[in-house]
Order: sequence, then C-alpha cells, then structure tokens
Amino acid sequence: MICFRVMMKYLVCLVGLLFLYAGTTVAQEMSVFISPSQAYAEAVQIEKEVELLLKHFKISARIHPKPYKAELKPRHVFEKAYVVLTKVQILREKNGFSRFSIVSLEPKMSVDSELVYEQAQRILTELRIIKTRLGISAQVSAAKSYSGKRPIDVFNKLHQISLNIELLNQEPISPNHVFAVVMKIDHDVDDILRQRLVDDQTFPPAKVEGAKPVDTLASVFALMGEIQRLQGQVGIGRTDFSAFEQSEDVEPSDVFNMVGMAFAELQTLKASLDITTIAPPAERFEGKTPADVQQLISWVTRKLRLIEQLR
Repeated sequence: MICFRVMMKYLVCLVGLLFLYAGTTVAQEMSVFISPSQAYAEAVQIEKEVELLLKHFKISARIHPKPYKAELKPRHVFEKAYVVLTKVQILREKNGFSRFSIVSLEPKMSVDSELVYEQAQRILTELRIIKTRLGISAQVSAAKSYSGKRPIDVFNKLHQISLNIELLNQEPISPNHVFAVVMKIDHDVDDILRQRLVDDQTFPPAKVEGAKPVDTLASVFALMGEIQRLQGQVGIGRTDFSAFEQSEDVEPSDVFNMVGMAFAELQTLKASLDITTIAPPAERFEGKTPADVQQLISWVTRKLRLIEQLR
C-alpha cells in the first residue's frame, strides 16, 4: 500500500512536469518574430504623432538630420528609443503633466527587434496620452508595411523624431539628463567591480571648467574604448562607432547618443558575467554642466581601468 502511494506521488509529479514542459513549448512556439522592418513601421507612426503635435503648437520648423551610416544592433536602437522617451518626459513636464520613470532592460547579450518594437509601442502610448490631455482629436493614418529595413534605419528614424521633439520642447537635451544616464553607467560599473572583487579607491579627476559638448563627446569615446577592451576579453564582437565621432558642431544630443551606446555596450559585459541587476531609473539632477558630465565620465573610465582581465 505504501509503495502504491509512493508510485502515485511520483506519477502526479511527472504528469505535472509534462504539462509544465508542454505549456512552455507552446508559449515558445507562439512567440511571434518581429523584424526591424516592423519596428521601423512603428517608428514612422511615432513620427506621425509628433507631426500632429508640431501642428497643434503651430511649429513650422522641421529637422531632417543626415542619416548615420553604421552597422548597429537592436540594443543600440533600444537605447535610442530611451532617448526619445526621455524627451517625451520633458514634453510632459513642459505641459504641466507628471513625470514618469523610464525603466531599463535586464542585462542581455543580445537585444532583439521585438524589444525595440515594444519600446516603440511605449512611446506611441505616451504620445497619445499627451494628445488626449491636450484635447487633440486628430488621428494618424494606419501603419504601412516595409521590407528590408535594418537596425540603423530604425535608429535614424528615431534620431529624426528625437530632434523634432526638441522643437516641441523648445530646448535641446540638457546636461542634467546626460548626467543622469552617466550615473546609471556608474552604478553598473560599480556592480561589475563588486562582482570581480576589485577594490575601488579611485577619485574623480579635476573638473575642466568651460568644457564643451565636443570635450564631453571625446570623453565618452574614451569610456567606450575601455568597455570594448573588456568586451574583447570575453569574446563580444566590437561595434564600430566611428560614424558618431565629431570634432566640431557637437550638440548635446550627440553626446546623449554616445552615452546611450556606452550604456548598451556595458549591458553585454554585465550579461557575460551573469550580473542580473537592472540599472536603477535615472535620477533627477539640476544645474549640471558639460564639465560635470565630462568629470563623471572620466571617473567611470578610471574605474574600468582597474579591471585588467575579466577572464
């Protein structure tokens, strides 16, 4: 009798495991692949929503930046969508609406276009909320289908959208917002140092008063160099960001672009080390200057140089 009960207990457990496996398999089979072309179609819908807002505020100017030529990955496009959401948040504040917190993604070796598509949906939702709050009843036309689009195409469309939202905000992205994202990078670097048992006794370098965005951009590339050095040690392929290097006419948005790229690349390092902590939401800062941003970036770079080998 006891043997029968034991056998029945194991049989029930086995059946439960089989159902769990079957449910997982079905869920995986039902997962829909979303291509960069589909993500691009949603970016076009965002562009249409921004156009309605520009017309509502009687803003006639439009920005059509020169497209970047680079081989980017979806993780870089995901971070560009973060930039757009940041500017949407500024737009909310400009119109007297409450701020919201923009969350980050868990560390992953590879971000798929599905996640870019999801981020585009979040942007669309926020823009439609703003339209409703402003009493704008006009609706955009239905989405079109596209083919052959690559991550860089989605990135360039989001970049154009990002700059045109600045027209709505009547100001470029500020050093306060750039500083906030660099603080997220600093948090992640501290996580890596703790995991590698590295004793951090670094201190901030002297602040370079009068630093310009071009100086800050150069410091971001120095930081990226350290990140890519460590990526090479764990077999992570290097992305060529030379298309984003500039020596003149550097705008705050250019710096924000590369800070986002650095954050995206750092996530691959965390994932390779099995660090699962998610960077906290960006804090709010006031009164920051390019010199503050450059100083913090240089400090984070110093911290990464403490790591001689990851493997």
